[in-house]
Amino acid sequence: MATPTSESFIRSFARGLTVIEAMGRSGEAHTVSTLATATSLPRTVVRRILLTLCELGYVATDEREFRLTPKILNLGMTYLTSLPFWGHAQRALEDLCAQIQESCALTVFDGNVVTYILRIPSRKILSLRLGVGSRIPAYATSPGRIALAHLSAAALDTYLKDRQFRRYTPKTVDTAEHLLPLLAEVRQNGYAWVDGEYDESVCGLAVPIYDTQRNVVAALNVNMLSRQISRDKAVDTKLGPLLEAAHRLDGIAPAFLRPI
Repeated sequence: MATPTSESFIRSFARGLTVIEAMGRSGEAHTVSTLATATSLPRTVVRRILLTLCELGYVATDEREFRLTPKILNLGMTYLTSLPFWGHAQRALEDLCAQIQESCALTVFDGNVVTYILRIPSRKILSLRLGVGSRIPAYATSPGRIALAHLSAAALDTYLKDRQFRRYTPKTVDTAEHLLPLLAEVRQNGYAWVDGEYDESVCGLAVPIYDTQRNVVAALNVNMLSRQISRDKAVDTKLGPLLEAAHRLDGIAPAFLRPI
């Protein structure tokens, strides 16, 4: 938790935010004990915070484990949707979805994972259920590989150091030695392609979004059914529209989308 720097610092409020951030990092259910360990706060303090969040509707519990509810998105979305960029992004993704008939999403690299901040679903049903606020592994997804491919050498080394690669499917890349050549390919091609590594039935194509200094700040991606499309066909039919949509957002991203 942050160290107080003035008399105006409200310790209880800061502790509440610390608990929320700890819960959001994994997206899984937590016990009082696991959150106390993750936040370095006393168990009694964590429990009071969790029960308060339950009363407010931001957390749900089965008496033992606690999980964030979708209401938590309200804390950020009111601000996000007020930004002019959001209107541009919404229209760009809606136009892209209508053109290619696939689910489209805007994502950011957040710590060690990729977070969905805007998504337009298509009529096609995917087994992979993702929405605003969803957090997915960077190494096994196309927007994540966009982010990793544009990290500095030091930042990438930090990400890979002691990383435990979970095998979500038999196709999941599970070592740094296998991942690094794929990231080099992303930098060379200007796009990322991942097929069946996070969900066996889903493939993804992603491209970067830049700020005014040509730093990558986000990624735009489409998810498709693997059985319906090959990489070559996806590149031939989807990459062009995807790049056009990304170009509409280049240079206008708000300041909170920090360079990767």
